[in-house]
Amino acid sequence: MQKKMIIYGIFIMTFLLLGSIVVTALNETEKEELNGQALSSNEVIYLYTGSPLILSDGNVEMLDEDNPDIVATVVQSRTLLPLRAISECFGAEVSYDQSAKEAIIDYEGKHYRFPVGQKKYIMGDGSTEVEFMMDTQSVILDGRTMVPLRVISENILNRKVSYFDRVIAISDYDIPLESDNVLREEVRAKIGEAVRVKSMKELERVLSGAEVSKLQPLNSVVDFGQPADVSAALEAGSTAVSDSSYSSTNIQVEGIDEADVVKTDGRYIYIAGNNVVRIVEAIDGKLRDKSMIRLATNKNVSDIYVADDRLVILGTVWEEYKAVSKLLPQPAIDGREIGIIYPGPSRNYSFIDVYDISDPLNAVFVKSHEMEGNYQSSRKNGEIVYLVTNMYPYGDIVLPMMKDTTVSNKSFRLELDDVMIMPRYPSRGYLIVSAININNEEKTEVEAITAYGAIMYMNESSLYIAANDWNDTTSIIKFSLNGMKVGYAGSGEVKGYLLNQFSMDEYEGHLRVATTTWEQGNGLYVLDKFLNITGSVEGLAKGENIYSVRFMGDRAYIVTFRTIDPLFVFDLSDSEKPIVTGELKVPGFSNYLHPVGEDLLLGIGADTYEIYRKDNSGKDVVIGARQGGIKFSLFDISDMGKPKEVSKYVVGDSGSSSAAFYDHKAVMIDKASGNVAFDAYLSYDNQEKGYQQGAIVMSFDDNELALRGILESIPTGVYGNDIPNARRVIYIGDELYYIRDGKITSYNYDNLKEIDSLIFQ
Repeated sequence: MQKKMIIYGIFIMTFLLLGSIVVTALNETEKEELNGQALSSNEVIYLYTGSPLILSDGNVEMLDEDNPDIVATVVQSRTLLPLRAISECFGAEVSYDQSAKEAIIDYEGKHYRFPVGQKKYIMGDGSTEVEFMMDTQSVILDGRTMVPLRVISENILNRKVSYFDRVIAISDYDIPLESDNVLREEVRAKIGEAVRVKSMKELERVLSGAEVSKLQPLNSVVDFGQPADVSAALEAGSTAVSDSSYSSTNIQVEGIDEADVVKTDGRYIYIAGNNVVRIVEAIDGKLRDKSMIRLATNKNVSDIYVADDRLVILGTVWEEYKAVSKLLPQPAIDGREIGIIYPGPSRNYSFIDVYDISDPLNAVFVKSHEMEGNYQSSRKNGEIVYLVTNMYPYGDIVLPMMKDTTVSNKSFRLELDDVMIMPRYPSRGYLIVSAININNEEKTEVEAITAYGAIMYMNESSLYIAANDWNDTTSIIKFSLNGMKVGYAGSGEVKGYLLNQFSMDEYEGHLRVATTTWEQGNGLYVLDKFLNITGSVEGLAKGENIYSVRFMGDRAYIVTFRTIDPLFVFDLSDSEKPIVTGELKVPGFSNYLHPVGEDLLLGIGADTYEIYRKDNSGKDVVIGARQGGIKFSLFDISDMGKPKEVSKYVVGDSGSSSAAFYDHKAVMIDKASGNVAFDAYLSYDNQEKGYQQGAIVMSFDDNELALRGILESIPTGVYGNDIPNARRVIYIGDELYYIRDGKITSYNYDNLKEIDSLIFQ
C-alpha cells in the first residue's frame, strides 16, 4: 500500500511539474502576445510624464481635450494624474461638487469623494462611509483635480500600475516596462515626443543643443511609498469664395480666414503697409481718402484682418538699441575712468493690435499682444486669431518675452508652464502659438515648443506647422485647437520638402502631404491623426520639382515640371493605398491651382517652349525649355483617369511674372461671375510694346478662358512710410478696384472703364 502511495505521489508530482511547464510556456507565449498587442489593447492605457497625450486602445488622444495644459505631473518623485481623465478611461463617472470642493467618482456601485487640498478620500457604498488617508493631498492644477497615481489606479479602479523611464502603464495585468525597451520606445514615439518642461535647467539643456534622451532619464524611478507633502511645491511651481457683394481674401480652407495687405467690408477699403493702415471710402467707384492709422515708427505692418467691427493689425516691432556704457580695463587718465558707449541688445517681437472700427473713421484701440521673435504666419477662426512666431534666444538662454495689454502694459517672460520640449530633437529656439480673442478682454493664451516651423496649415480643429529639415525630410508638429485652448497634439516626419501651405491638407482625420526629394523624386504621404504614415506614393516624376498642389476631398492634383507640365491625379479614398489615377502632359506649368467648379480646375503659371539645336547628323535635339508668358489653363477633372486641358490662354511673353506665382492671396477669384484677376508684369517680344505693368482680368465662364482686359498702371513716384505698396484687385458690387503702390483706381466691372483714381499723399 505504501509503495502504491509513493508511486501515485510520484505520478501526481510529475503531472503537476509537466503541467507547470506547459502553463509556464503558455504564460510566456501569452506574455509575448500581450507585449505585441499591448499598444492596441483596450485593457491598458499609457501615459508619459509631462505629455498631454494618452495612448488608449491603440489610439492617441488628448489627456484632457478641454484643457491641453493637463499632463501627468511629477513633483518630488510623486506622480499626480487628472482624476477625471483617468477615471473615465475605465468607465467611471466623475463629477465635482463646487460648494463642498470635492471631486466625486462613482465606480462599480461605490461612491468616492476627494476633498481638494486634503490628504484623504471617502468611500461609500450607500450604507456606510470609510475614510482613507493618502500620502499627499488632492490639488487643483490648471482647473483639474489631480490625485496620486497609486490611489486612483490601484485603490479605486483596481488596476495595476507599471512605471519606468517616464512611461506609465495602467492595466489589469503587469506590463514589463523596465525590461521591454521596444514597448517603451513605441510608447515614447507615440506620446512622448514632446513633454512639458519642468525646470529652467532642463530647458537650458535642450536649447543648448544637448540630446536629452542620451542624458540621465528624468524622473526615471517613482517611489510609490509615503511621500513628503508636495503642496508647497505645487503652489510654487478649401477654398471659400464669398457669396456677398464684395470680395474676400483668397483662402485655402473654408471658414479659416487669412491675413492680407488689403481687406474690404463692402464700403471701406483697408490697405496696410510700412507702419500705417489707410482707410479709403469706396462708394459706387468714387474714392475718398478718409482716415489713417499710423503706428509707431518701430513697427512694421505685415498684414491685417477686418471682420465684425474689428481691425486686426499684424507685423513686427523692434526695440530701439540702447546705449550701454562699459568701463575699459585701463588706467584712469587725468583722474577719469575710460569708458566706451556701444549699442546694447535689441529684441524683435511679432505683434497683434486690435482696433474697434464700428466707426471706421474713428478707430479705437482695444488691446495688443506682442511675442518675442519673428512673425511667421497667422489664421483667424471666428473671433480667435492664432499667431505663429519663431524665436531664437541670444546671449544667456532665456524664456521669450511677451506683452499682453489685458494683463499689463509692461513686458513679462513667458511662463515656464507654457513651454514644451522635444527631448530627442533639440532646438535652439521656440515655435510659439498665441491665441487672441479679438472681441473681448480675455488674456492671450500661449503654447510654446522648442522647435522651428515655417509652413502653416490650419482648419477648425487642428494647426500644423512644418519645417523643411537639412536632411531632405520635413518635420511636422500638430496642435489641437478648441477656441482659446491650444495644445500640442503630436509630431511626425515625411521624406522630402514642402513647397508651400497647399502641400498640406487634412481630410476625415488624415493629413495628406506632398513633397519633393532631391534624389528620389516626388511623393504623396497620408498620415493618421497621430501623424503616423498610413500610405504613400513615392518616386513620382524623378528629376522634376513640385510646382503646385491642390487637395479636393479624397482627390489630389499635383503639378511637377522640368521641361513639360505633368498634372497628376490621385485617388486618396483609401488612406492606406493612395494611387495615381491619371496624368496629363502639356507645355508650361501651373504655380497655382484653384477649383472653379465641381469638375473644373484653374491653373495659373507660365507657358514654356522647347529650345532646340541640331546634332551632328542635322537632327533637331531638345536641349532645354524657356519660360514664356503667363499661362492660364482650365482642366476638366471629371474623369480621374483622363484629365483634360479644355482651354488655355497666354498673356505676355518671356520675362512676364506675377506675385500670383507664389502668393495665392494676390489672386482675386470671383466664382459667381467667372472672373480671375491679379497684378502682373508683362514683357513682350514685340520691340515696340516692350513691357506693361497692370492687372490681368480673365474670364473662365462657360469652360472657356477669355481675356477681358488689362488694367494698365503707371508708376506714381510717391513713396514713404505712409504709402503702402500693396498690389491687389478686389471688387465691391459693380465696381472693380485695382490697388498698386500707393494708388487706387476704380473701374466699371462690366466694361472695365475707369471711374475714379486716388493717389495717397
